[in-house]
Amino acid sequence: MLLAIGFGLGGTYLIRAALVDVGGFTVGSRTAARQLRRLTSKRRFWAGGGLIGATLVVSLDLYGNQDLSKVVPLYSLSYVLVALIGRLFLGERVTLRRWIAILVIVAGVVVLVQS
Repeated sequence: MLLAIGFGLGGTYLIRAALVDVGGFTVGSRTAARQLRRLTSKRRFWAGGGLIGATLVVSLDLYGNQDLSKVVPLYSLSYVLVALIGRLFLGERVTLRRWIAILVIVAGVVVLVQS
C-alpha cells in the first residue's frame, strides 16, 4: 500500500512540476495542442506517467488480494502527503480549514481500518 501511495505521489508531483514548467494545460483551449506538445517534451511528465503506471500495477495486486473496503480508503492517507508536497515543494497555500478536513479524513480511515 505504501509503495502505491509513494509511486502515486511521486508521479503526481512530477506531472504537476512539468505542468508548471509549460504554463499549465487547459482542455478545449485554443492553446491546448501547443501546451500538450510542450508537456510531452518534458522528462518530468514521462517520469511521472511511469510512476503513475507503476501505481496501477501495484494497485491491481492490492485490489486482487485485499478487501476493497480497506484498500481504497487507505489511499486517502495520501491527502496528507499531497498537502505537504504542495506546500513545501510547489509553493501552494494550504489553509487551516483544509488541514482540518484532511485530519478528519485520516481519523475516518483509522476508524475504518480498525473495524
